[in-house]
Amino acid sequence: MQIALLILNQMIKFFFMLMMGYAVVKTGVLKSTDSKILSAIAIYLVTPCVIINAFQIEYTTEAVQGLLLALAAAVCIQMIFLCFICTVGKKLPAVERASIMYSNAANMIIPIIQAVLGQEWVLYTSAYIAVQIVMMWTHGRSMLCGEKHIDWKKILTNLNIISIVIGIALFATGIHLPALVTDTFSSLGSMMAPLGMIVLGMLMADADLKKIFSNLQIYKVAATRLLLCPLLMLLLIRLTGAYRFLPEASTILFVSFLATCTPPAVNITQMAQIYGQDAQYSSSINVVSICLCLVTIPLMAALYWLVIA
Repeated sequence: MQIALLILNQMIKFFFMLMMGYAVVKTGVLKSTDSKILSAIAIYLVTPCVIINAFQIEYTTEAVQGLLLALAAAVCIQMIFLCFICTVGKKLPAVERASIMYSNAANMIIPIIQAVLGQEWVLYTSAYIAVQIVMMWTHGRSMLCGEKHIDWKKILTNLNIISIVIGIALFATGIHLPALVTDTFSSLGSMMAPLGMIVLGMLMADADLKKIFSNLQIYKVAATRLLLCPLLMLLLIRLTGAYRFLPEASTILFVSFLATCTPPAVNITQMAQIYGQDAQYSSSINVVSICLCLVTIPLMAALYWLVIA
């Protein structure tokens, strides 16, 4: 329960950061299109630093077992989500199905884990991120563009995947980067949450909020992403008893659980633009989900510890 309160505190901070981004556009200081620069910095500079730094820990059996547990959990829950989308949600538009299945696990969860649990726990976010990237550029891409061709180049050259591979190589070989480098990476990593929230606030400033927040279908999609998906993950953890597999399994799986609690992945909107889907509608789902997750993530966190305790 204490962790849920810490997350609530962090979400309130996120809200203020988001409103700052909203304000700089509304007051004319910046344009919403200027957010692309901040997004590029976050994606191509800050996130890789955070991921690589997460693997700068001692190679131990416990750490390896924890990674494998997180990986198994990520694969299982993605398969459950896939079954759900292919059965219950098969009649939904492609944008809605993609928004339900794929979460903004990296940009939103890594800062929360850093603030609430500490840098050493960011390591376990990499398993969920890696599995989701593969799924997104195979199933997700196919769903949005209508093609079954798998773009392996997109997967293998994804900067998050490359960062994870570098991190694992350093972790497995026991190579530790100089303190000056890791301290620099850590300083850059602290920018992740502010950059992400400011960008989202800037994008919200150009949206027709009255129209977006009066669309009931968007609330249904957002509720499925923010509530039903985490509940499926929680049910999986509880029924399998996976939280008892290792001494720290409950916290490791909590990291994976939080990854399912976030709004839709920003990549969904980008893919929708590329493949001729309704990118504006995708962005609207994201806006509503971001606002709602300020409440739902702390609630889901509290529920997790009530069920798993």
